[in-house]
Amino acid sequence: MSKISKEIVDKIEQRNALNEEIAKWCKENLEMDGMDPDFADITEYHTGNEQGGDNCKEWCDKTCRGEDWYTGDYYWETEYEGKYLHMKFDV
Repeated sequence: MSKISKEIVDKIEQRNALNEEIAKWCKENLEMDGMDPDFADITEYHTGNEQGGDNCKEWCDKTCRGEDWYTGDYYWETEYEGKYLHMKFDV
């Protein structure tokens, strides 16, 4: 095996910087209990019950795993028609 290329090192460092920026935005703008913004993605669909207000709709698709333990998916409306911010949660 050869050394890890500078190109890959640079891309990983860029990804890490973007992950930090995304995490900061999410913590300031979303309820993040049980969610990890490192695994946020954009989908073209949503599932679950509609929540949120007129400014931003959101959907929660959850399963009760125990008395106070829920897992599932959250989706938030974006400024792009038909694209949703998605994060899994486990609380």
